Amino acid sequence: MELGLIYKIKSEKKHYDFLRSHSIWYKYLNRNPSNYKAFLDDYKKFNRTETTMKINNTINSIDMVANILKVLE
Repeated sequence: MELGLIYKIKSEKKHYDFLRSHSIWYKYLNRNPSNYKAFLDDYKKFNRTETTMKINNTINSIDMVANILKVLE
């Protein structure tokens, strides 16, 4: 992988963590550094779904607590 590309990715901790958890991108970025834009697009898509899942889990937890409180009344 090109040195400049490594510095770009390591400068953003979230990008670096995403790269470590989705190691297939090492292969793509090693073969063609212009895949960096596709890497960022995939990261953004992953981040959106991750955020959505966290919000849904929070809402489900709040609903569960509300239902427990209703039962206890």
